Formats: sequence, structure tokens, C-alpha cells
Amino acid sequence: MPPSSTRAQAVLLLYGACMLYLVPVFPHFLSANELTRWASAAGTVEHGSLAVTWAEPIIGPPMDVAPYRGLMYSNKAPALTVLSVPPYLATRAILGPPTRANLRWSLYLVRVLTVTLAGVVLGLLLYRSCHQDAFALATLLFGTSVFLYGALYFSHVLAAACLYGGYVLVLRRPQQVISVRRHLLAGAVAMVAATADYQVALGVVVMAGALMFLPGGLRRTMLLAAGGAPIAALLAVYNYALFGSPFALSVMHGAFPNLANERASGVAGFSWPSLSQLAALLASPSRGLLFYSPVLVLGLVALIPRRREPAAWFRLSFVVALVLAMAGYQYSHGGWGMGSRYLIAALPFLVEAAHDRGVGAGFLASACLAYSVVLCVTPALSFPFAPEFIPFPHASLIRPFLAAGFATPNWGYPLIPGVVSLVPVVAAAGAALALGCATGWRSVIGGLAGLLLALAIVAAPVRDTASEASFRALVLDTSFSPADRLGSLMRASADPTERAQLQRLRETVAATRAVGPDDWPYRRASGPSR
Repeated sequence: MPPSSTRAQAVLLLYGACMLYLVPVFPHFLSANELTRWASAAGTVEHGSLAVTWAEPIIGPPMDVAPYRGLMYSNKAPALTVLSVPPYLATRAILGPPTRANLRWSLYLVRVLTVTLAGVVLGLLLYRSCHQDAFALATLLFGTSVFLYGALYFSHVLAAACLYGGYVLVLRRPQQVISVRRHLLAGAVAMVAATADYQVALGVVVMAGALMFLPGGLRRTMLLAAGGAPIAALLAVYNYALFGSPFALSVMHGAFPNLANERASGVAGFSWPSLSQLAALLASPSRGLLFYSPVLVLGLVALIPRRREPAAWFRLSFVVALVLAMAGYQYSHGGWGMGSRYLIAALPFLVEAAHDRGVGAGFLASACLAYSVVLCVTPALSFPFAPEFIPFPHASLIRPFLAAGFATPNWGYPLIPGVVSLVPVVAAAGAALALGCATGWRSVIGGLAGLLLALAIVAAPVRDTASEASFRALVLDTSFSPADRLGSLMRASADPTERAQLQRLRETVAATRAVGPDDWPYRRASGPSR
């Protein structure tokens, strides 16, 4: 059996290969989070402005925007947008000015050079922190939402990598002699995490508090603050330039009344945590952290510190604070998507805690990891943007899409169309699982048990609702192959109200297909060229 270090390196390579192979930019799907952020970065280069209205002929009416003084800006935390400008410049030299024909490839390359690179760095940090533990690395990269969101142009993986990097620099194994350079760098990267995902600012505060318990704590904390100060100053300048005040966060300027109302309640949308939101955040089949990744239960149990180590107390304090904060956030479901994306920053700390407590590939841990790999990799195989009204997206969204042949765009699809093109991703996930659990027959039996349970979950019978059926038909007609599926549903319905709703959806298909990424790879109309 290869040593754990070799197996861990292979897991990291498999993750990177999957992220490169998948091109989850779906034809004509106007992914609000991704396209608005891309338009902001591209507009900085093309027009010298962060406003996004220029891109409407390419991406359609911009969504997830923050209006101010007649202009529309991205309402996202700005770090990923700013970091995307150099990659966009590099890709523009290859692709040329932005058009619908090259939108997919521009977005893909920028994502790879920012988010995917951050995911690989996060894996490398865990690899070193956990002594080349293959089980820990397979857990983080394939058994959590790091897999799905490392393939999408969202900021959560970047924020997790930066926060964990700051923690590794100054808290994981603190040095007796205070290194000014390490503390300044930790402050800078931790503040980048906070400006990539605002709720991760909790981690910066907790990190500063944890440093106070080390020898020379006050000096350490001051150095951390000094390192983060320039990034905080840049955020203040960004806020002032776009929204008229250094304290005016973009997220508070929602263009849509429902989002503005949600974020106006409490303090910036945060109020006291509720049991119902906590249950949804942790256990719901649509967004639940532990439903998708039960292997993290081992990390939750291991969070309780056994010794007075600031690193262990930081892990516990940050994870608890983040979970409770999101349990009180009115928008904790995160909109269209799968998994608890707002908790991604906590994942490396949970995995590390389990490693430190000696959790390895026994029967139970292997079963939990196998289940987690299936539940976390499956969303990346097809359209993963599940609306909030779909309670069980594995069975009622991903499974029907795969049955219809609607596979996530990937490099193999033009050669081998259909779900068969996903075989390399499934094989890589299976190999990562085997590498993480390659410790004996007990782990093999546990892994098989976990796989069977997870497959039973994905294959579970579900009661299909009219809204779910119409959503699937809309996505397939718009992003896969136009076949008037909405018209078929409308003709089969005896309910006049339902027929009218289906007709309204049907009328949006042509307009939506006129914007956004082209039909590659389902129709070989274009490729990665100008």
C-alpha cells in the first residue's frame, strides 16, 4: 500500500483534474452570482468602471446588483472581483474582447485561476497541516461542498483558503519567537478572506482574540491588525467610491425588494439564531451541512479542546460563531444552489480537528466519507442551481436531469456526448475515496456500506410537484435542448392557473436563449476560441 503522503498527493491531483475537466457554465443560464461578478471584473478592464450595465447584451439583465446613483454594481463582497482582474487581462489576450461566443471560456479561465487555484492551495495547506493525511484530504476536497464550489465562480472557497492560511501562519503551530512577517501576512490574507465573504470576518475577530492567549499576545494581535489594515482601507475606499460611504457594504444595496427586505431585518440581515434555521442549515436535504457531509460529525465531536491550545479554541469558537450567525441570517439558504455554501470557511477546521483527534479510515469513518463523496460530487454532475422550493434536489433535480442526458458541460462531452462524458469525474471521485480509505478490509466494507446508503438516497422515490416539474422543463428547454417541454406540461394540465403560469414561463425561453453563454457543448456551435 502506498504511504499516506503519496495517496494524499494523488487525491489533490485528482481534485485539480476534476476542476479543470468540468466547465459548469450552462448555455443561456444567467447565473446571477457568477455573471455579475465577471461583468464587474471585465468592466474594470474594458470600460474602467466596476458598473455592470455594459454587459447586458452579453449576460442579459444583470442580477445580484447594487444600484447607486443610476449605476448598477455587483452586490458581492469585492475581493474575488478585484483578484479576477489580472486573470481576466491574461485571458483577454487569448480570447479577445468579451462576446457571447467567448463568455464561457473567459468565465471558465478566470474561475480556474482564482477559485480553483484557491481550492488547490487550501488542499496543500491541509496536506501540510495534517501531516499528509490522505483521509483528511479526501474528506475536504471530495466529501464536502469544496468540490462543487471549487468548480463554480463563487467566493467561498477563496475565503476558506485565505482564512485557513492565516490560521496556519500564526496559530496552528505558533512559534515562540514572534515573526513579524508571518503575522503581517496572516493579517493580510485573513482580511482578504473577510472581503471575499463578509461573514468570515468573524474568523478574523476570533483569530485576534486567540492570539492574545499566546506569549506576547498583544504584540501578535497588533501585528495581525497591522497586516489587515491596508486591506480594510482598500475596502473602505471601494465602498466610498461606489456607494458614498466607507461603511456602505455592497450587500446592503439590494436591487430586488425581497433581498433588500431580508437584509434590512435585524443587523444587516442577521438576528437571533432560530432552531428551525439551525436545523435547515445542518440537516436539510437541500442545504444541510451534515446531510451532505456526515463525515464532518466526526470533526464536530473533535472540536472540544482537550488542552489549553489557542488553535483548538480558535477552531471551536469560529465554527460555533459562524454556525450560530448563519442560523440567524435571513438569507442563510443562499438562494439557488446546493449545500451550505456559507459554512465552507469552517470546513478545513472541522477536518483538521478530526485529524488531530486521530480520526482515520475505520469502518464508521469510511462509511461516512463514502456517503459524503456521493452526496457532494453528484451535484457537480448536472445543473446544481436548485431553487429553495426544491426540498430534495439530489432525487428531484439532479437525478431527472442525468436521466435526460443533461450532464454538466465538460471537455469530454464533444467526443462522448451525454452522461458517459462524466465517467472521468466519477472515476476520480471513486479513486479519491479509495485512496483515503485504503487502510484495510474494515474500511473497504464501511466504504461500500456508505456508497449503498448514498445511492439509495439519490435513487429515493420523491413526490414530484408541479413547480418542480415546470422548473426542470424550463431549464432543459433553455439550457439543454429546446423541445417545448413547458408546452407539453401546459397541454397536459387541467388547471387554468397552472396553465397560465406555464405559458408565462414558456414565453421567457426565447428571450433567455438570446443571451448568456452559447450552446456548447450540447450543440457544437462554438468552442474555446474568439
